[in-house]
Amino acid sequence: MDIEKDSKNDIMQDDEVANIIRRIFSAQVVYSIGKVVEDSSNKIQKVYELRCDISPQEMFRLCRKMKRIFLASEGLLKIDGNTPIIVVADLHGQMVHLLRILRTSGLPPNQRYLFLGDYVDRGVQGILVITLLFCLKARYPNHIFLLRGNHEDVNTTLNYGFYDECLNRWPSENNQKGEDVWLQCIEVFNSMPLAAVVNSKVFCCHGGLSPFMNSLEDINKIQRPLIVPAFGIACDLLWSDPSQADREGWALSHRGISFTYGHDVVEEFCKKNNISLVIRGHQLFREFYTSGYVVRFGGLLISLFSALNYENHRNNAAVMKLEFKGMRKNLEVTPIVFRCRHYYPQKYTEMIGFKDCEKMLKREEVKSSFNSL
Repeated sequence: MDIEKDSKNDIMQDDEVANIIRRIFSAQVVYSIGKVVEDSSNKIQKVYELRCDISPQEMFRLCRKMKRIFLASEGLLKIDGNTPIIVVADLHGQMVHLLRILRTSGLPPNQRYLFLGDYVDRGVQGILVITLLFCLKARYPNHIFLLRGNHEDVNTTLNYGFYDECLNRWPSENNQKGEDVWLQCIEVFNSMPLAAVVNSKVFCCHGGLSPFMNSLEDINKIQRPLIVPAFGIACDLLWSDPSQADREGWALSHRGISFTYGHDVVEEFCKKNNISLVIRGHQLFREFYTSGYVVRFGGLLISLFSALNYENHRNNAAVMKLEFKGMRKNLEVTPIVFRCRHYYPQKYTEMIGFKDCEKMLKREEVKSSFNSL
């Protein structure tokens, strides 16, 4: 089992990470009457949540550990290996749906995952999403890979919900506890990698390409911790978008930040860097209402969105399974689509896949103890 131990104060010393994972996996799914929202069709929507308490002290210790882990890696992750990997895009605080993704595709260390960012904001449980993902990364560093999205940012979280979620989660005089946790999370966000290359063939990031990037190694030259700048490679990796199919080159983005890039830009990037496919998140396309993903530019680019029924848009969600087969590691991409109309997270069967998680972790601990004798 992959467990990092880096100091006598390591969070793994008392197995706190494993304890948090167990608590989350065994927690109950409920719907919050106080957070019911009304959509454009005037139908009442229930907001489903996972009922699990995390203390500020646990968050402080976890954040300190994650900063060390992220800063020890490069800004451009190079992920190799023959085993499949699941690519997950925007989650936006959808904790229950994250559990559904893990249940469907498999838990680490039996399955590898690459997450493309936007874990927080606009959803109701961004805190639990990053808590679980941070814990899984700490416990299985070779099976969980986390990239930064444009919402993992001090200014964005102030405006789109994560800051308020922290204040509401840990109320105190002058909001000090919640704000302290938020600040610790921001420090972790500022330390996260910005992009990844899987088996030298698949380039993954949250937003997209940059006109300032001459080579992939330019990403490793970006200094971290990093506050997202208003322009430059880091900004574009988190904020840029593909343009309409009939447009070429670079153009200013309608977002008011970064750029859009045409099919010719993607073709040149792939040819120059020997890349077969670009996978990114960041956008909700019309096609996502039925598929959760869209393939563009002759199959060179996939836009992926993993948040189900995002802000009550009734969109489907998807993750991508990447497999590399044969001696030549031929790439095979399989979408896993989650249908909005079939989603009933209050059902017992939604959580039943996690009942064996504690047993699995205990077996690993016994095996690890035996091997250390």
